[in-house]
Amino acid sequence: MHCLCCHRELLPEEEFVCLECLLSFPLVNSADPQNPLWAKLSGQIAFEHATTFAYYEHGDKFTMLPRKAKYEGQPRINAYLTRQLLQRLEGSGWPYDIDAIIPVPIHWTRLLQRGYNQAAPIARTLSKAWHIPEETSCLKRVKSMRSQLKAEEAERGDIFKEVFKVRHPERLKGKHVLLVDDICTTGSTLCACGKELLEVSGLRLSVLTLGMTLSV
Repeated sequence: MHCLCCHRELLPEEEFVCLECLLSFPLVNSADPQNPLWAKLSGQIAFEHATTFAYYEHGDKFTMLPRKAKYEGQPRINAYLTRQLLQRLEGSGWPYDIDAIIPVPIHWTRLLQRGYNQAAPIARTLSKAWHIPEETSCLKRVKSMRSQLKAEEAERGDIFKEVFKVRHPERLKGKHVLLVDDICTTGSTLCACGKELLEVSGLRLSVLTLGMTLSV
């Protein structure tokens, strides 16, 4: 197998990317309680903890990996990146007192087309490592965004209204929920999901992604 970034043949102990490329990723100080994702979401939504793995910027090596996971049928890449993030969170306090992990859902038409939700391997990997259950049926995407992708950024908040709906709120009542996704750009998707979840009585929210943009 060859490195997905530089195409060099991988060593037995390497997976998906070589050590040289891994060390070149624009990593975030994930263990810092006030890391860049925390700062980006602050003021947009009520949450307790937030963290991410790396900056997601056009042209860098890291950006290739979530894109391959999302668009080229390689969701296992996101599981690999999640394991890398877990290493950086060791001894940091994570996963705190989180009770359930929820991947940001995609619309059923996109799921049918792609065959998988790119956030699912992230949630599954965290669930296995932390022994915290996933809740994959409590948050649903009920509206597709295909016709709205070209909207102006200023309108994105309105676009995301009523896109997500909570199902079986009794399963989440009083729980600390971790919402996970692959990439945070504006934060609109995470905030739309979070606002729906926070309608559940006593629910507390934290957020985790693999990457985040600086330019938006």
